[in-house]
Amino acid sequence: MADLTVCSFLTKVLCANGGRMFLQDLRGHVELSEAKLRDVLQRAGPERFLLQEVEMKEGLWDAEAEAAAGAGGAGSGGGGGAGAWAWRVVAVSSARLCARYQRGECQACDQLHFCRRHMLGKCPHRDCWSTCTLSHDIHTPINIQVLKNHGIFGLNEAQLRILLLQNDPCLLPEVCLLYNKGGDPFYGYCNLKDKCTKFHVCKAFVRGECKLQTCKRSHQLIHATTLKLLQEQGLSIPSVVNFQIIAAYKHMKLHKTLENKDNSATFPEGSRGLEKQGTQEARAAENRPLVPIPAQPARKPCPVYCEC
Repeated sequence: MADLTVCSFLTKVLCANGGRMFLQDLRGHVELSEAKLRDVLQRAGPERFLLQEVEMKEGLWDAEAEAAAGAGGAGSGGGGGAGAWAWRVVAVSSARLCARYQRGECQACDQLHFCRRHMLGKCPHRDCWSTCTLSHDIHTPINIQVLKNHGIFGLNEAQLRILLLQNDPCLLPEVCLLYNKGGDPFYGYCNLKDKCTKFHVCKAFVRGECKLQTCKRSHQLIHATTLKLLQEQGLSIPSVVNFQIIAAYKHMKLHKTLENKDNSATFPEGSRGLEKQGTQEARAAENRPLVPIPAQPARKPCPVYCEC
């Protein structure tokens, strides 16, 4: 079992640097050799750290950075051909905000009791948090215990926000249920189409539960329409990119499990193959060009609700 203290510190460093780093950059914060650090991360597992080998171009180049900057597309980006490969580390956690607490229906559980709107920086009581009916304190007795259970007690509020934004689907915009019901391959049964103020993505995918290898619903969280919605909701694009990387890996892992459900043995070779598959799917999604968004009349963003 990986050292919990070291893992907690590594999570803290990752979240202080946007939730994702190259292994060689992360190594600069710890007195461990690269081999030892990689061993710690691998023993902790993808439930804590997603360790993937990615291609670099012109030095330390990451496809997500280009996509987040809106520079994707043919003929743009890092330039040149294929480069070397480097290990990328993404912070992962199963810690979640309690949805029932947001509705005043839960007094104590194994999830965080914290104001979701404050976590998004949108609580109208953020300047006078004592007037909010929900907690703005991550260090209440209940929250302290939850943070300890997940090995992330050392995180401050800003670092915890980064970790939750790239892991907790309840912090994403509300998913459009009509889009998910089928019908039109682009809009499902949603009549509002591009004017819809809800998230047109596969609901099962963002929850890590999509069992369809070829799904008719979108598994791409960042594209022209959703990009505008994400910006209106005040979400960090790099955090959503990290969410995409983690969700793509979970999707591949789920299919690998379904394909081998009759085989109870776990082989390291299969795990490495899965990581490469997850990396390829995530990279392909991140490199998709961002289509310019047509000008639309200003509209008030729809409140963020959690259906978890």
